Amino acid sequence: MEDLINSVTAAASYSGDLLTALYVMAAWTAITWMLMTFVRLGAMNEAGLTPDDAKHTDELKTLPARPRQMADNYNHLFEVPVIFYAVVLAILVSGRADEIHMYCAWGFVISRVVHSLWQWSSNAVAIRFPLFALGWLFLMVMIIRELLAVL
Repeated sequence: MEDLINSVTAAASYSGDLLTALYVMAAWTAITWMLMTFVRLGAMNEAGLTPDDAKHTDELKTLPARPRQMADNYNHLFEVPVIFYAVVLAILVSGRADEIHMYCAWGFVISRVVHSLWQWSSNAVAIRFPLFALGWLFLMVMIIRELLAVL
């Protein structure tokens, strides 16, 4: 009985950590949107573009690299991180939050933040891709562990 109580207590503790990682990822997406909007509007203003000139993103190809890179990164935060959100929520619902999931979740979030910062600045793919892949590795560990737990 004591083992069960300890297990439930640990899962509850790690659940909070997983939820915090999820919230930080969501907050990072919001911060990215704010920064991207600020930089993009400034670049559009400098280029003499109006909001109507942004009806289609391909019409913004005349903007400098940095605002385009930030917009690309913002879009990337709605690709793999969406899977992260679903996996974290599934882990929380299943009650299987543990230390490994917690470290993987935070590893994923940190890799995505560093990936964003890199994409906003130099954007060298030789570095950006390994950062992207590292995040996927953390996420795959979480997915495979949960898949094995339900099979």
